[in-house]
Amino acid sequence: MTTLLSAAPLFDQHDQHDLLTTIRSGVRTRECLVVAEWAAVVRWAEAHVVTSPEHAATVRDGVIDTGVPIAGDGAPLISDHHLSELVAALGRSPNAGRAFVGRVVECAWRLPKVYAAVAAGRLAPWRAERISDLTRPLNAEATAFVDGALHDVTSCTWAQVERLVEEAVARHDPVAAEARRQRAADRRRLDVDPPDAAGTVRVHGLLDPGDGHDLEEAVRRRAALLGRLGNDAPLDVRRSIAVGEIARQDLTLDLEARDDDGRTVRVPGREVVLNVHLTGDPDNPVARWEEGACPISADQVHEWLRLTGASVVVRPVVDLAEHVPVDSYEIPERLRTRVELRDHSCRFPHCTTRTDRCDLDHATPHRDGGPTCPCNLASSKYTLASCLVYRAPSSRADYPPLSDKRNDGWALPRRHVVRGHRLHTLQP
Repeated sequence: MTTLLSAAPLFDQHDQHDLLTTIRSGVRTRECLVVAEWAAVVRWAEAHVVTSPEHAATVRDGVIDTGVPIAGDGAPLISDHHLSELVAALGRSPNAGRAFVGRVVECAWRLPKVYAAVAAGRLAPWRAERISDLTRPLNAEATAFVDGALHDVTSCTWAQVERLVEEAVARHDPVAAEARRQRAADRRRLDVDPPDAAGTVRVHGLLDPGDGHDLEEAVRRRAALLGRLGNDAPLDVRRSIAVGEIARQDLTLDLEARDDDGRTVRVPGREVVLNVHLTGDPDNPVARWEEGACPISADQVHEWLRLTGASVVVRPVVDLAEHVPVDSYEIPERLRTRVELRDHSCRFPHCTTRTDRCDLDHATPHRDGGPTCPCNLASSKYTLASCLVYRAPSSRADYPPLSDKRNDGWALPRRHVVRGHRLHTLQP
């Protein structure tokens, strides 16, 4: 029989509100202790700087010494001889300890804005550590770009952070970015394994982003068509059937056929839709692919446009600060688009769900006079007016319009009002 050890006697006189208050107080205390630990590590590092690379602490990959300093170019070299003492005091393993110290040093010297945000309690230390892991191999210009863009970001997903680092490399080290793109392109492949004992075949590979997008669209459309034609199999099964049907359809094509006029039949080219953001930098080498939600290099765009029949659609810039209210309660698609362009994630505290996957609702309820306008619309996985979470009515007048991207107040059922995360629009 398993005995469940409980700390209930410690809180037997606490109601639900008191328990939440205790938990929140503990979270703040823990965060303060972590920030204090960071400050102590930085002070220790300042006292143990060496000038010779032979005596500097380096990154370890298992039992292999890579010879790479624990922090990026421009950060001080830390004494390897004294580092073991600090790692022991931190209670970490040798490899994990030197990696942690390297991240803190990277933030303190190469990401000063990120470090200041950690010290002020605006940015979680674990998030800063993950950012520093990505910036360590970057040059100083690319690192400064990441520092300026992410130092006050609390709502980005990890995928968005990685994309921003890719953009920084493309902007400030284009030669390395193009070499990385070419290496990735050389790894493209598509494998169809032999049938297994269950009578199924595993397909896996690595494709060009444009090819992957086209394949996904074709499979999605064919799977939906199969459903409309009466195939009641689950969607995943219909998608697998769709791949086979697309392949069989290709086998029936006479690629050398000519039309009635004797002209060669051409396969329509891909349509590349570019959302063009006008900036003051005409030499900006980075584009943003909306469907892929990631930055791409100008060379990649040129390669796509060289395909036969490719076309470009240039869309006008949308003024996201413009007020365009409508009289109805229903939110038209054009207003939803504005909110999706303004807010990159859900407004609920600490939620990073993309806006296009959330519902929209009125921050000030429509029945209370709240307009159906982007300045009063917020994206959330939860209903703003529900009993679970909503914008705090008692302090609604103290908050700016949602278009200002400041923190929103959310009232919880247990009489707690919490602050939402700041929304930070990354530059295209």
